[in-house]
Amino acid sequence: MIQVSFPPPPGFAPSCTAVPAVLPSPAVWVVQRGGELVVDGGALLDDPARHGLALDDVNGLGAVDGLPAFCGVIASDAALPDGLRTESLRGAFALLPPAQQAMAAYGAQVLHWARTTRFCGECGARTDPSRDPTRRARGCPGCGHEWFPRVSPCVIALVHDGDRVLMTRQAGWPAGRYGLVAGFVEPGESLEDCVKREAMEETGVTLDAVAYAGSQPWPFPHQLMVGFTARWTGGEAAPRDGELEDARWFDRGALPILPPRFSIARRLVDAWVRG
Repeated sequence: MIQVSFPPPPGFAPSCTAVPAVLPSPAVWVVQRGGELVVDGGALLDDPARHGLALDDVNGLGAVDGLPAFCGVIASDAALPDGLRTESLRGAFALLPPAQQAMAAYGAQVLHWARTTRFCGECGARTDPSRDPTRRARGCPGCGHEWFPRVSPCVIALVHDGDRVLMTRQAGWPAGRYGLVAGFVEPGESLEDCVKREAMEETGVTLDAVAYAGSQPWPFPHQLMVGFTARWTGGEAAPRDGELEDARWFDRGALPILPPRFSIARRLVDAWVRG
C-alpha cells in the first residue's frame, strides 16, 4: 500500500497569533506584491520596514526558527529597493529552505482569504478582523456573519495497471511534463466517488480498489489535495472533457518528465516506482 506524508518541517510552528502594535525585528515575513512573493535573495524578508515597504492585511502566522512570523501585502505598483525581487509562489519553493516554504504556503492562503473576505457575502458590508487575535475570522458588523479561511478539497489519483501508470498532461505545462488524474470534489460527493468520476470524465477509464494514500495542503490558492491510488478496470485512456492535452499509459521504467518534488503527485509516482 502506498502512503505519502507531509509533516511540518522542523522550525515551522504555524498558528494564528496577535499582531503587536510595534512589529518586532527581526522576524520572518511573507510579503506579496501583485500576487507574487517578495524575496531577498533566497529567503523571505526579515524586516519590511527596513526596506521602506508599507504593509496592509498584516496577519500573524506563528513562528519560524524561533522568530515571529507574519504576512502582509504591499501595493501592486510599489517599487522594490535594490536586492529585493518578486517570485511566483511555485518559483519560490525552489529557493526557500523547507521551513520558509511551508510558511510561504500558509501565508499565501491567509492573504488570499484576507483579500477575498473584505466584504460580507451575505449583506455586502465591510468586514472587520476578529477581536480575538487567536481566531482566524472576519466578522460582519451588519449581519453578524463570520468568514473563515476557505479550504477546497481536491482529489489526485495514481491509476495503475500492473507495471504501467496512467498520466495526464495539461496544455500550459512545461514541454514533456505529465501529472496525475485530479479534480475538485463536488457537493454531496465522497472523495472515492470523486476519484472515479474524474478518471472517467478526464480519460474515459473505470476504476476500483480506490485507496487513500495521503494529503497535502496546496496553496494555489486554497486547496487540500487528497491523494489516492486506484486500479484500472476498463476503458481506453484518452482526453475526453477538453481540459487535458493528453492522457496515456507509461511503463514503470519509461516515465515522462514528472511534477516537481514538492508535490503530492510526484511523491505518489515515486512511491509507486519503488514498488
